[in-house]
Amino acid sequence: MSADESERRVAEALRARATGAGRPGPVTTSAPGGMSVRSALLTALLAGVVLGLLLALLSLLVPGLLPPLG
Repeated sequence: MSADESERRVAEALRARATGAGRPGPVTTSAPGGMSVRSALLTALLAGVVLGLLLALLSLLVPGLLPPLG
C-alpha cells in the first residue's frame, strides 16, 4: 500500500465521518399531526402557565368565586 493510497483512504474515511455516511438517519419523534414532541411539550407548558395565571388572578380579584380546596 503506497502513501498516496493511505492518504486517500484516510481522506475518504474523514469525509464519510463528517457527512454521517454509513450511519442511520436521526430518529424523528413527531406526533400524528406532524408536531414534534418538543413543541408539543412546550405548548402544554405554556397552556398550563396561562391557565394557572388566570386562576390566580381570578382568586385574587374576585374572592370567593373559586371553591376552596380541601
